[in-house]
Amino acid sequence: MSDEEEEEQSGTKKIVLPEYMTRTNELRQDLFEKILVLAGEGVAKHKLQKDIAQHVKQALDTDQECNELVGKGPWQVIVGRSFASAVTHEAMHICFFDLPKYQETFLIYKSLGVQSV
Repeated sequence: MSDEEEEEQSGTKKIVLPEYMTRTNELRQDLFEKILVLAGEGVAKHKLQKDIAQHVKQALDTDQECNELVGKGPWQVIVGRSFASAVTHEAMHICFFDLPKYQETFLIYKSLGVQSV
């Protein structure tokens, strides 16, 4: 029996991570893998970098599993081939990686929550 037939019988679908090269990752492994899948979906569905970034950001902001830090800021997503940045982020909530197949680089982090005065 092939893997595809087993998947059909069990009713589950395997999640395939795109090939990636990690530059920095301070996220939990399960959250990092979810972001890799979202990034892969984004580059497959959209051509423009701004649309890829929006796809990933919307998914992260609406997923309760990705927002376990109550009262903290939203996710920020930067997609491009060449960019510079200096960011302030929540501890343990940043990843910086490449998808070589698509020649895209991703910087994804959770921004600090804004406190009212």
